[in-house]
Amino acid sequence: MASVEPMTVLQSTLELLRARLEAALQVAAPSGEPWVKLTNPVGQDGQVAVGARDKIVMTLVGLETDTSVTSRPPAHPTAAPFNVNISLLFIANFTDSNYPTGLDMLAHVVSFFHATPVFTRALLPGLADGIENFQLEFVNLDLAQTHRLTAMLGITYLPMALYKLRTLPFGSDAAAPRRRPPG
Repeated sequence: MASVEPMTVLQSTLELLRARLEAALQVAAPSGEPWVKLTNPVGQDGQVAVGARDKIVMTLVGLETDTSVTSRPPAHPTAAPFNVNISLLFIANFTDSNYPTGLDMLAHVVSFFHATPVFTRALLPGLADGIENFQLEFVNLDLAQTHRLTAMLGITYLPMALYKLRTLPFGSDAAAPRRRPPG
């Protein structure tokens, strides 16, 4: 697997996934406005993020090393790509009279990922070089885990679904400092 620029792989993969989910939701429930927003659910001031109201908020809530994938023997002189699993949370940020719509849209999200658990270049043609595919797995949360997650995010409870995206490669140069161009 080729080394992939760290920000490119994370940002571009999540945006491609968001766009693919958006397309599926627009087929299920056509709207003149986007359904899915890749953003924090709240800003640093604790207020709902601009543009996140009445949306499915897609947000990264964790990264972890995927130790099940090895690319190179440990004795190899150069570092192997660093494989990462991403915890992605999909929050139905719909309130008041729009709450039932939020439940419906969250159900569409869960149905979409159940029907399409593996994403390949055929489904996401813009995947970064070095990524052939990845999968999304539903993560079960009990009430205590849900409470801790919402507290960590600084939100009160809203309907949500947590998924683990397996596995994205980060190049061995991910921790190397970037040089600024002279001038």
